[in-house]
Amino acid sequence: MKVHLRKFFDAYEGTPHQIAAVEMLGEIVPVEMLDKFCDWVICFEQDGEVDPLPQDRGKGYNIDVISAWDK
Repeated sequence: MKVHLRKFFDAYEGTPHQIAAVEMLGEIVPVEMLDKFCDWVICFEQDGEVDPLPQDRGKGYNIDVISAWDK
């Protein structure tokens, strides 16, 4: 018998057993289906980011520039 995912989403309250079940599902779903840019994720997040991407910070580090005036 096939489950209806929409019923699961509607009933989700974040209880410990539900969180455990979501984690179990996440471990068996093919990795490409969990990609941030997978079609279903893009569709789901259409009205706003659920998990926003971090802002691009160039090479991955920040450089604080201190001028001679700041000393």
